[in-house]
Amino acid sequence: MANVSMPKLSDTMEEGTILAWKAENGSSVRRGQAIAEIESDKASFDIEAEADGVLSIVVGANQPVPVGELIGTIGSPAEAQPAPAPQSAPAPQSAPAPQPAPAPQSAPAPQPAPAPQSAPAPQPAPAPQPAPAAPAADTAPEPSRTATGDVLKVSPLARRLANEGGVDLASISGSGPGGRIVKDDVLSAPPRTSAPTGAGMVGDRLAPSRMQATIATRMTDSKATVPHFYVTVEARVDSAVRLRQELRETLPEASKVTMTDMLTRACGLALVKFPEVNTSWVDGQFERRHEVNIGLAVAPLDGLGLLVPVVHNVDQKDLVTVSIESRQVIERARSGRPMSGDLGGGGFSISNLGMYGVDEFQAIINPPESAILAVGAIKEAAVVENGSVVVGTVMRMTLSADHRVFYGATAAQFMAEVKRLIEHPLGLVLNSTSD
Repeated sequence: MANVSMPKLSDTMEEGTILAWKAENGSSVRRGQAIAEIESDKASFDIEAEADGVLSIVVGANQPVPVGELIGTIGSPAEAQPAPAPQSAPAPQSAPAPQPAPAPQSAPAPQPAPAPQSAPAPQPAPAPQPAPAAPAADTAPEPSRTATGDVLKVSPLARRLANEGGVDLASISGSGPGGRIVKDDVLSAPPRTSAPTGAGMVGDRLAPSRMQATIATRMTDSKATVPHFYVTVEARVDSAVRLRQELRETLPEASKVTMTDMLTRACGLALVKFPEVNTSWVDGQFERRHEVNIGLAVAPLDGLGLLVPVVHNVDQKDLVTVSIESRQVIERARSGRPMSGDLGGGGFSISNLGMYGVDEFQAIINPPESAILAVGAIKEAAVVENGSVVVGTVMRMTLSADHRVFYGATAAQFMAEVKRLIEHPLGLVLNSTSD
């Protein structure tokens, strides 16, 4: 029998929420088949069956589960366990009411379990028992009701999001099984209008997703606890732009090489030369990383949040390989199907907003990393060359650094090396870490 456990797909993931099971309990599944959609602190993703067999669901949808905890099993039909279904109270022993006298005692040893059933007519007790079965499916202590008094079926996650976002559950039509209201129903519903307080106007309140809430917390902690400082350089990228175009026209596998790929490779080589930048501050000590892994800050497909897929061992790969792997990890993360390691293990990050016309900006460090490179747009500008003013292609880059880990001189030298590599980009194409 194969266990299905909550996976850990990033360094910061401590628990995940089962958004939906994509296979029915007791159904046959095949190895590699998507069986559940999970939401972590960084993304939503599918988990796949690791074996052929019959799926037994242990934890229902919309439940947060700690990393590593069992959520299901896959076994042979003989091993499959039926879901903990209708626990029909097995105490329907029609104990005839011949005990009218002992009834007042209500606590005698003869009846330890049924004690709560006060003597006058214990027989009707089986009838009330089935009633709780319906609310139990919703796992909500205080069920919401419609205007007509009907109980609403609401997943725990949807109820929490509705409470945080001021959404009226009674106004929502559920899209889940049996009309159950799920997360997507709440997120797409208009929030309850808030009445203005004081002299100011109050706008709509929208509940953040798990990813957005995590980003808010981590970025606030980063700015509050990490002493940032910034170093900006401007690089001539005429040669890099020409080389990129030549690679695209010459090598089919290099047809999608980007400036971010070239910078990823340049930073990878610079990190080997300046390992202080590939170091974290952990529990009052320096933790120097053995691998050169670079995270690429990108927006998810819906634009709501931030993903940082990681390319591993950048220093050991040529530019074309870095380009291919970068594209693969980004596509997997955006599609909700990241592999183990795709969202973790980074020691340095790059955030490129140049494609949006941004000239220069300062990024917030993503702990436990100690630096992030913010990249601006490639544009033509007047530059001095051999004493003459000419038109050149330039790009501005700003390093955000953790002053606990390394200092201004190291940051300046690191940026000078990145600038040198991007201005003389032939060395980026080769698979070598030598100078």
